[in-house]
Amino acid sequence: MSTRRGMPRRVEQRDRVYRRPVFGRDDRDISTRLVTLHTEDGHEWDGMLLRPRHGEPALRRLLVIVVHGSVGNYLTGVPRRVAFELAGHGFSVMSINTRLANYGPFFGSGLFHKTPLDLAAALEVARGHGYERVVLLGYSMGCTVCTNFLANHPAPEVVGLCTIAHPESLPESLRLRWQRYGAQPTYEEVADYARGVVADDPDNPPGDRIFTVMRANGPLSTPENGEIWTYATWWSSRGPESPHAVSRDQIGKVRVPIAILQAGNDHLIQPGEGYVLASTAERAGNADVLLDMVPHADHVFTGCVDVVSDLAAAWLAGLA
Repeated sequence: MSTRRGMPRRVEQRDRVYRRPVFGRDDRDISTRLVTLHTEDGHEWDGMLLRPRHGEPALRRLLVIVVHGSVGNYLTGVPRRVAFELAGHGFSVMSINTRLANYGPFFGSGLFHKTPLDLAAALEVARGHGYERVVLLGYSMGCTVCTNFLANHPAPEVVGLCTIAHPESLPESLRLRWQRYGAQPTYEEVADYARGVVADDPDNPPGDRIFTVMRANGPLSTPENGEIWTYATWWSSRGPESPHAVSRDQIGKVRVPIAILQAGNDHLIQPGEGYVLASTAERAGNADVLLDMVPHADHVFTGCVDVVSDLAAAWLAGLA
């Protein structure tokens, strides 16, 4: 389906019906197993492979690799629900952890610019299970991880990129949020100090250490509104000189079909960021770009993960 330049197309979908997840029963027709990713630099991350027991063979032969958001994993939240929803639609799904999951950003191992090694390991697992056609699906920060990988690394088996709640720029999103809530220390203060810490060795700086930021996620100086990083992990994914963490600058190099699915009431992503990403990809020559939005949804798609999953499934069916 084509569109005018600068006007990304929209996906055809069924009527939106909200479905409540029924835990313990949503996987009865799905075979699940744990898998392990072995990275080139010697790390191991885990993942979950979901295979429908029944359904159309063409859908089952397409593997969707789901990549989590900030400090998330495949066990909870949007990545967990999307994985099971898509498997319920008949697709094979592998939801993975990366070095950015869990405590990676807190203890120095969660370097964003190293995440291509994690996705390469995931593709190796996919090949080992016989999958020759793969779609990368990222949620929030995972959108940036997937976009950066496809923009800079050859992956002939990847036939599509689907992103959910995709920020234009991780550094810019964080800077604006910290500014809005009056974070302490400020973005500029952290950037000035982190630049010196990583100056000699960004991958393993001798002076790296954990730091905390108050009022990073809200106006009150309470623990739930704080953030914890190391200077190296912050610089790698949120620093002002982290081009790999800016999808706006990377998405124009992606040559596979793209679906960008945004939330209509997202407090972390500015209105119009999805349009900027989609139009940037089209202007760079990608003729297959989809942009759609779930009205009134928040960043974690409270109560409507099934809706965004249906949008993704309708788009994926066209690729399968």
